[in-house]
Amino acid sequence: MTRLALMTAFAALLLPQTAPAPQTQGPGLFRGGVEVVELDVSVTRGGAAVQGLTAADFALSDSGVAQEITSVSLERLPLSVILALDTSQSVSGDRLTQLVQAGEGLVSALHAGDRASLVTFSHAVNLRVPLTGDMNTIRAALPRMTGGGATSLRDAVHLALEMRPADQSRPLLLLFTDGHDTASWLTEDATIESAHRAGVVIHVVRVEGDPFLDRLVAATGGRTWAAGSGRQLRELFTKALDEMRARYLLSYTPRGVSRTGWHEVKVKLKSGGADVTARQGYFVSESSPPR
Repeated sequence: MTRLALMTAFAALLLPQTAPAPQTQGPGLFRGGVEVVELDVSVTRGGAAVQGLTAADFALSDSGVAQEITSVSLERLPLSVILALDTSQSVSGDRLTQLVQAGEGLVSALHAGDRASLVTFSHAVNLRVPLTGDMNTIRAALPRMTGGGATSLRDAVHLALEMRPADQSRPLLLLFTDGHDTASWLTEDATIESAHRAGVVIHVVRVEGDPFLDRLVAATGGRTWAAGSGRQLRELFTKALDEMRARYLLSYTPRGVSRTGWHEVKVKLKSGGADVTARQGYFVSESSPPR
């Protein structure tokens, strides 16, 4: 993607937000006029995924109103992984080498039918590889990364979210950063708003703590992994991918709630102790289905 194209994309962010065009597939669907909301939900106990759950095990509310879950599955749909990697000045030398190896390990762990894309960010955001099923393209691009410049973290997140596919694959944004944002045009609130609208799970592998990243992960129902050293990156990238595959896909048709606006969603188990993680909700404009 050229610098001009990126500048055009970010200039559009300064205009009043409008809802994305309706999709025929994705987290919120129209099927024969019936609205369906789909949520990726992580259920873990002691750090291990809990298996064998059914709709009867979950309680879900939409805008404070209890909803009937129509289906629960450990979905085996292909993944669309958007890999967004920090290549600022602090990512150089051994750490850059370890980051390349981590990306190669993630690509090797993808299944037939999965797709991936590569975004890098420093003072500029670059789309290195658009979403593709040709993993050799990703493998070839990873070693070409170089470290240098400031960190446009928020701008990179927004661009990556705009790349989400409009199909039935399950989108995952896997974000790596070793520092804090120092160069973005976008504010934290604008980026969180983009995440709310996108319906994409965001997993973060980070070196330093950052309250913004905590907000981002909470908004999208993702998780964070702390890397004590660059040697852990490959293991953590693979863990993030495995966690996504172990998630349940919950579906329901909203009843008794306003159709438009922000819908806060809460999911829990009816009994038994476990950690349940899902995105905070979805946004519906007058012209679009739920997301």
